[in-house]
Amino acid sequence: MSTAELFALADAPTDVVVRRIRTGLPAYAFGKVAVALGLPKNALAHKLGIITRTIDRRLTRRQPLSPEISEKLVRVVRTIALLNKLFTGHDARVQWLNTPAPALNHARPVDLLDTDIGARQVEGVIQGVLYGNVM
Repeated sequence: MSTAELFALADAPTDVVVRRIRTGLPAYAFGKVAVALGLPKNALAHKLGIITRTIDRRLTRRQPLSPEISEKLVRVVRTIALLNKLFTGHDARVQWLNTPAPALNHARPVDLLDTDIGARQVEGVIQGVLYGNVM
């Protein structure tokens, strides 16, 4: 799975995304998402409540990620895909994710990606900026 294919999941039909989650994303996708967030792999794992050794073990054994980890990763991919519509540069995206946002009660957006509700809130702020409803 290339980086483009990974991020295409953000706009894929629901049945395609659910199937990919259930079968598990390739373990190397975790590293690609970490790079896109500007985080070391272990920092992303910590933020998502995942043990880094689990990712490393699956990489070594060439096993896919579990459905639970895959779902968390897809959640982050959706957010990054939205940010790619807002910012053209990697550095701008990383800076936005790591800057406390008034619309998120001054939380850093990256710190809310560990839960579905938090990620949806971040996505809502990004969509508000994209479509002129600045919060």
